[in-house]
Amino acid sequence: MKVFLSYASEDRKIAAALNRALLEQGHDVFFDRDDLPVGEEFHVRIRRAIEDADLFVFLASEYALDAGSYTLSELQIVERAWKRLSGRVLPVVLAALPLERLPLALRTVTVLQPDGDVVASAADAVHALARARRRRRLRRIGSAAGVLALLAGAAWAWRGWWSAPSIGRDGVPLVLVPAGPFTMGDGEYTPLREVYVDAFRIDRFEVTVERYAKFLQATGLSNAPEGWDEVDHRAHGQKPIANVDWHDADAYCRWVGRRLPTAAEWEKAARGTDGSPYPWGKRTPTPELANFSNASPGVYEGLAAVGTHPGGASPYGVDDMAGNVGEWVADWYSESYRRGDTRNPRGPDEGFQRELRGAGRYNDIDSLALSHRYYAEPETRGADIGFRCAQSTAR
Repeated sequence: MKVFLSYASEDRKIAAALNRALLEQGHDVFFDRDDLPVGEEFHVRIRRAIEDADLFVFLASEYALDAGSYTLSELQIVERAWKRLSGRVLPVVLAALPLERLPLALRTVTVLQPDGDVVASAADAVHALARARRRRRLRRIGSAAGVLALLAGAAWAWRGWWSAPSIGRDGVPLVLVPAGPFTMGDGEYTPLREVYVDAFRIDRFEVTVERYAKFLQATGLSNAPEGWDEVDHRAHGQKPIANVDWHDADAYCRWVGRRLPTAAEWEKAARGTDGSPYPWGKRTPTPELANFSNASPGVYEGLAAVGTHPGGASPYGVDDMAGNVGEWVADWYSESYRRGDTRNPRGPDEGFQRELRGAGRYNDIDSLALSHRYYAEPETRGADIGFRCAQSTAR
């Protein structure tokens, strides 16, 4: 799809990130008007590019809405050139901005107000619109029943499947992480690379003692965690399950119709797309943000109930990604990555250890960085090892 990206020069950094995301999706993007010659030819090329575009993306900010901004001139070209704006104009609000500040043309269409990662949300919205556009083309040759089905699908896509709330079969809220690229690793402790991850949902909270108890009741107690009979379920029911090996975690996720997240999915859900070292950003970890450096005796006495560190949530609203318990992920561990494995990477096909991410309550402050990768044999159980599940998003 041909996309015209309209933005103020002050917003160039975020526009450049969105341009990369859209190119990764395969779109033809008109992005950098700074490379055009000044004068009449400049305006002619801008007008032609807009008229030729399938979608006009307007990055709305105080700068873009300034009376002297060229973005408003581009919007005027759109109004003159296109009779129908719905489905062809996508306003993306970059920061807190009253909708009344938007020009009338933008207020007549659906406005995207991302709650979290702007680039990922905008890229996902463009992807949904492109799918709707393809479906409209197919609709013209389909039967009447097919036409209705495709129209319903297009409407569903435009309303924003990326923001729809979801609850897992075990009652846990699932958080959607939109499709798009992000920077994985840090270049110091782990390799630094940019990868692309499809949209997926992940448990907002780590699997709790209470939820795991229901799993054991349904499947049998033959593989219960060590000391399970002594666990005080009333006192510790909302704390993360611990002392589970990789096979236990994998079995639970399958039982509830989900799966373990890949390492790439886990890291994106934990740190977003801006490369922050911690879920909450760059601030130094504190006990109010995460449970760490906690050597209290016993398995559950030193663990915190899930969701009790809301200030430490990730950009997508996922809780407890640093500290409390380290979490099993799906990948086999390898020191290096396979060359070219940058789209939905899943690690090596086999190995001896599985990856653990997020550190745990025993770890010190220097170990909480989300790029750190830990590993253990799949049969390993520990008082600070737990997990959460993920779910692919139907496309």
